[in-house]
Amino acid sequence: MEITWLGTLAIAILIFTGYGGYRKGFVREIMSFFFVFLALALAWMINPYVNDFMMKKTPAYERIQESCLNLIDSQNMDEEKSDEESSDGKIMDGTIQEETTFIDGLNLPKVLQKSLTDNNTAEVYKELAVDSFGDYVSGYLARLIVNGMSYLVSYILANLVIRLIGCVLNAIAELPLINGANRLTGALVGVAKGIVFLWIALLILTVLCSTETGKTGLALVEKDSFLRVVYRYDVLVNAFLQFFGK
Repeated sequence: MEITWLGTLAIAILIFTGYGGYRKGFVREIMSFFFVFLALALAWMINPYVNDFMMKKTPAYERIQESCLNLIDSQNMDEEKSDEESSDGKIMDGTIQEETTFIDGLNLPKVLQKSLTDNNTAEVYKELAVDSFGDYVSGYLARLIVNGMSYLVSYILANLVIRLIGCVLNAIAELPLINGANRLTGALVGVAKGIVFLWIALLILTVLCSTETGKTGLALVEKDSFLRVVYRYDVLVNAFLQFFGK
């Protein structure tokens, strides 16, 4: 059994998070552990209302779309979409190829370029109420940005609500009769949270496996007995490979 410096660091993280959970107590630590998930769920629920408000009651969409349209104009590719469509609802291959080439040339992450290409259809043009390629790109990006902004606002609001609830629960946890059990169970949750942190770090290394940093990190993981076990049962890595490794 071999433990490397990286494995020692991982164990230290678990000890640190476990001690932090013990010091905070179960109620505070369990709230911290599930805080993100609760906030994400609550934000998902209120986001449609926040998004509707931002789209209809603020100039955010129009201003962002104008800014995105300037990006399109700067690359001289604001062309009208042809009326002739193929059977799958897209423009004929020649035109769609030019538009795909233009999208690939935009200074955007690959995932956004792929999304723009995949959604370059007549149905999406109709949904965005546009009839030109330039308006499609600017409208799609603007909608995407506003959606992201509205979800961020929703997440902040959800955080405030959950923090308020957490303060109430923490006050209850300070009662003498449940204080001891509260700290012990808090330590267990702290260790669990530390394992999740390690899972996230190992997922990042997996995503970066084609880089020098990723290769070096994964090589260290393979050398360490403790990290090999953590990596083998990493739920996040297994889910990532299940969905994207096919």
